[in-house]
Amino acid sequence: MIAVLALLVSLSSSAIAYEAEFLCAHVTLAEDSEAVKVRQFAPSRRVDVHHLKLDVTPDFRNRTVEGEAAVTFAPIAKPLKTLRLDQVDLNVHEVTSDRDIQGYDLTEDALLITFTEPVPAEETAAITVRYDAEPKQGLYFRTRELGYAVGDEHVWTQGETHEARHWYPSYDYPNERFTSEVICHVPEAMTVLSNGIEVSNEVSADGVRTSHWKQQKPHVNYLVALVAGPMKRVTGMYKDIPLGLYTQPSDIGEARHTFAGLDSMMAFFEEEIGVPYPWDQCNQVTIYDPHFGGMENTTLSTLNVGTLHRPELTENLRPSRGLVAHELAHQWFGDYVTCKDWSHIWLNEGFATY
Repeated sequence: MIAVLALLVSLSSSAIAYEAEFLCAHVTLAEDSEAVKVRQFAPSRRVDVHHLKLDVTPDFRNRTVEGEAAVTFAPIAKPLKTLRLDQVDLNVHEVTSDRDIQGYDLTEDALLITFTEPVPAEETAAITVRYDAEPKQGLYFRTRELGYAVGDEHVWTQGETHEARHWYPSYDYPNERFTSEVICHVPEAMTVLSNGIEVSNEVSADGVRTSHWKQQKPHVNYLVALVAGPMKRVTGMYKDIPLGLYTQPSDIGEARHTFAGLDSMMAFFEEEIGVPYPWDQCNQVTIYDPHFGGMENTTLSTLNVGTLHRPELTENLRPSRGLVAHELAHQWFGDYVTCKDWSHIWLNEGFATY
């Protein structure tokens, strides 16, 4: 473990530098804010979340999102009168359930749903929240109104550490795992990417594309991801695992070279770690102007578009292998196994860097 810490300090590739900047920002916040200090430590779980289903429609012109979040859960050890979900600045229109609801309240950082009768311990229940939001964090638009090329417009999400609550209500701490699914409605010309596998993709008569993704292996809330835009892609295979790199249309010429070597990285990690790649597929997607180098969402790593390169121009100056390998390592360390709370984020980053 000492060796891991030493390497974390000493290694200096560009990918690690990106991650280090991201981590330092959170350390600074933790030192300056009592609220963030509290959020370093996960609360005791009162419910076991079984499944999260999101059905969302991003509005690219107004940079807003509307949707429904359905949560299936069971109280742990004792009956539950009030369910608490994390949220920030969500406009909640309706809360429904398979149980009688006495009412709900919105606080600065939570949605509190009170049941008429407590839900018995270990008994499964479900709630659905209908809402809209203009997220300041968590969900980021890159549109023409902000100066981006019309053909490259896209939206992307970031969950780590506590940003997911800005675009949907959830239990937003890393000591809970659940299966998930994301349904997203976008213009016909766009591609939607999320966790797991795409189970359907349909276009309606009025030109709306509906893409439905399911992650059937449990993961933590901060790894739920959504990216949508008019993407282009290059593909590959490692054993029976599909590989994909998605970019904005104007960047596709640099994708093939950036994508090279992913299969050999996977083989190396499987051998070194002794555990097969744990997810259904391995996709990567470039995004514009994130506040970090990359993010290891299960099956869908987001990468700063700056990692793309042509070998004759930038390969010797800033190769992408370090960033790609770092985010890939997280699919085991961080995704397959996850720290209990954010006081131990160094475990996620330390092992991936090592």
